[in-house]
Amino acid sequence: MIVVYLLTTLIVSAWIMKMISERKFIFRRTMLDIPLLVFLGSQIISTLLSIDPLTSRLGYYSRFNGGLASTVSYLLLYWAFVSNISKKGAKKLVNLTLWSGVIVSAYGVLEHFGIDKDIWQQDVQSRVFSTLGQPNWLAAWIVALTPITWAQITKQKENKVGLKSVIPYFLSTLFFTVLLFTGSRSGLLGFGVAEIIFWGLVFFKYKFKYIKEFLVSNIILVIMAVLFGTQLTPSIFNVVARSQNSQPETITQTGGTALETGGTESGIIRKIVWQGAVEIWKHYPIFGTGVETFAYSYYQYRPAAHNLTSEWDYIYNKAHNEYLNFMANTGTVGILAYLVVVGFAVCQIIKMYKPQEDSKQPKGHNLEIALLAGYSSILVTNFFGFSVVPIQLLFYLYPAFAIIFVSTDLAEKEDRTSLSPNQKILGWIVAIGGLGVIFTICRYWYADYLYATGTNYGKVGKQDMAILYLNRAIKLAPGQSVYFGELARAYTNLALAYNNQEGGTETASQLAEAAIESSIKAVNLSPANVNLKRVEFGVFVMLSALNPNYLLNARDILIPAVTQAPTDAKLSYNLGLIYSRIGQNDLAVSELRKTIELKPNYKEARLAYAILLIDAQKNLEAKEELNYILTNIDPADSMTKQYLESIK
Repeated sequence: MIVVYLLTTLIVSAWIMKMISERKFIFRRTMLDIPLLVFLGSQIISTLLSIDPLTSRLGYYSRFNGGLASTVSYLLLYWAFVSNISKKGAKKLVNLTLWSGVIVSAYGVLEHFGIDKDIWQQDVQSRVFSTLGQPNWLAAWIVALTPITWAQITKQKENKVGLKSVIPYFLSTLFFTVLLFTGSRSGLLGFGVAEIIFWGLVFFKYKFKYIKEFLVSNIILVIMAVLFGTQLTPSIFNVVARSQNSQPETITQTGGTALETGGTESGIIRKIVWQGAVEIWKHYPIFGTGVETFAYSYYQYRPAAHNLTSEWDYIYNKAHNEYLNFMANTGTVGILAYLVVVGFAVCQIIKMYKPQEDSKQPKGHNLEIALLAGYSSILVTNFFGFSVVPIQLLFYLYPAFAIIFVSTDLAEKEDRTSLSPNQKILGWIVAIGGLGVIFTICRYWYADYLYATGTNYGKVGKQDMAILYLNRAIKLAPGQSVYFGELARAYTNLALAYNNQEGGTETASQLAEAAIESSIKAVNLSPANVNLKRVEFGVFVMLSALNPNYLLNARDILIPAVTQAPTDAKLSYNLGLIYSRIGQNDLAVSELRKTIELKPNYKEARLAYAILLIDAQKNLEAKEELNYILTNIDPADSMTKQYLESIK
């Protein structure tokens, strides 16, 4: 995302300086201008009304793409592109994009065969992600590029066989193979839609002229599917191995996100998350809760059924459906504006399409069909996921390509005369302004670097270094609540370390005050962020080793947090434990009973509830809870068995 910000600044600055140099306003009007401006307006209003304005401006921390700043960048890049690039330049960029896909795919193949298997925690050989960080993102990007290879296949001259004619088939096969290696079902569905659209329109346009190319291309793809298997079918090697070993075939997928791995099928979790997104929209129907605020608003409307999935305590910062994400975050206005942009973009690409074979096309005919097929695949994969930077760039670039190819080239610039003093002054102003923006972006990146470094030091127990780096990050970006949250953790851990040392009580007390101050600052900066309340709660619980009265503070934090996330079983469980530790057993019993209702298979909550029942001499009820654990949750749990034996 930082690279996009930097390139946008450079490109827009160069564009403005070009206008100054040529003494004219350079801007090409397109049919997407008004829809894009309406969409931008919806994002701005949603940001102004957001439950967390900073998140809406810059995006959810660690995701970034999707915030208002990113949207502004993409739109500026779109307008700069259509206003300055010629057909020849656009064609070069299409090829450059395609060959970048080749590099990424080549690494994906090497990854499948273990080139970096020892680097990642995930099983990257089962589900590759190459340089894009996640299998579904790689699949979506590759699928969007693949139709361009088909356009090149149909571009070949008849009866001419050579290396140049073979390359498009190779690229198509390479991309499809990497798609298989990602294990992405949404990517495979997007691929199917793209292929139907591309070859359907090609056959309609040319009356089945390219049936041979279609058959050759797809026979190769079928062979690859048989060899390596698909997301829905096993590979021939596994079938042979199964027949030899007489073992049942199992298809496992690992290395994905929370929605892709674990005990609960990803489709079930998606339905639950989608239900929560719809509930958010119902309560904020006009402008939503704010751009990119799903991670905060979902807790309020999170279905209780989420507690019964294997990813019940994961943070969901996206709805895992681009359209529902817009509905929840930007409301009806936002989703309608987005769909209007999509509709006009499709119309713009379709304008390139000419059914007559003798129609005038840009060099490399059927590129318009490839763009439409690739763009359609993005719409499909976005339905089951969300856009990241590479996909978002294609989302705006494909319509821009279409505009360039159907428009007359911009007039060549005339011989440049010497710049006047006023032009030079304006040019310097633009250059200095651009450098100022670049400096701000680099400062923002460096703050993130310091934050990441401090976080890593904290993970390995070097809390003094963590505090040093985190404070430096805060000086550069004092509005980032997550920085203060991490700083609070570091101060807390260091306070506990000093408290265990002889003569370190006073220093521990000072560090504890710093930890509390930092945690409060974090929550005040982002009150909608439930997870920062978890941090603050954790700080007080850990510091209760210094002063037991801090447990009262922990209780006072959890009560509103539970209200903010009423179906979060872990928050409810922790509140029950706090009630128990401060002697409010009646409230503890009530809260733990509520926790069990939210998540019946919560072993720790049931055990804590049973212990309280034992203390209240309600042994019969306690036995029921303990037997439930051994019967339905964990038959081998030793602690449960001990308590059960103690009351027999």
